[in-house]
Amino acid sequence: VAAFFFGLNTVLYKAAQQKGNFSPHYGILMFAIGAIIVSAIYFLFNPSFEYGWKPSSLAMTAGAVWAVGMIAVAIAISQKADVAKLAPIYNINTILAVLMGIVFLNEIPDASQMLRVIGGAVLIVIGAILVSI
Repeated sequence: VAAFFFGLNTVLYKAAQQKGNFSPHYGILMFAIGAIIVSAIYFLFNPSFEYGWKPSSLAMTAGAVWAVGMIAVAIAISQKADVAKLAPIYNINTILAVLMGIVFLNEIPDASQMLRVIGGAVLIVIGAILVSI
């Protein structure tokens, strides 16, 4: 489900960019408003007031970091980057997430998973290289 919506997100954003005068600065603001609306609707149907300051601040930091990445994508799209080339390159984030999960969260795959994790990472890098040349 997430992969479908992340893929659709990039295509919709590129379509918006192609429709005319649409700066990445304005585009990311509209993107954020859309994210807030969907988040508010989700919260209304699934209310939870359980929180702590530390997890909340980490979640807000994660949102800010994600926004920086989306701004970079918005700028690349505004400079006429092809989605077919851009998506595999920015999806190298999968490798970074796996590595950071191993290092910072101690999520070390067991021996049976290690080969698949390494193989998947190699395929991601090969894909990114192939579309960028």
